[in-house]
Amino acid sequence: MKKLLIPFILITAALFQSCRGPEGPAGPAGLDGPIGQTFEVENVNFNTGNGFQYRTTFNNANVDFLESDVVLVYILWDVDNGAPIWRLLPQPIDMPRGIIYNFDFTPSDFTIFIDAPTSVNLSTLSADFTQNQTFRVVALPSDFNSRKSGEPVDYKDYEAVKKHFNLDESKIQTISAN
Repeated sequence: MKKLLIPFILITAALFQSCRGPEGPAGPAGLDGPIGQTFEVENVNFNTGNGFQYRTTFNNANVDFLESDVVLVYILWDVDNGAPIWRLLPQPIDMPRGIIYNFDFTPSDFTIFIDAPTSVNLSTLSADFTQNQTFRVVALPSDFNSRKSGEPVDYKDYEAVKKHFNLDESKIQTISAN
């Protein structure tokens, strides 16, 4: 038993031996999390002249958009006691006829449009749905989920997205579609 105790003590002492020396340099700075860019487009009018669509480039909106980024678009649906109500697109306008607000984007531009079956005459839509619309566009890095831990976010809820990604309302720029 004594013969086993001496090697055991030596091995234990070697394992718990620590080295001392100067602390090494700090490592590179890590990612702070997603940097979302948000802007608002006001006075959007949909009509036959523009094909019931609004298109602009991210450069026109002063947004640095990477090819891998993603876009969320919300429409100002209503205002309740001074609080804006934002709804995520696609958003139905007239479900029985299949009419919706929708959007698409490329790395250089985005389009917001009214979509419907070809049998629907969009010029019959009320001005409430086609004139002076306001949209909020949120551009996020595509890897935001891997860089942001915590609870999943409900993307339909603009307020939840704003809170989750720390979007600063005071920095939202507004551009006019006209």
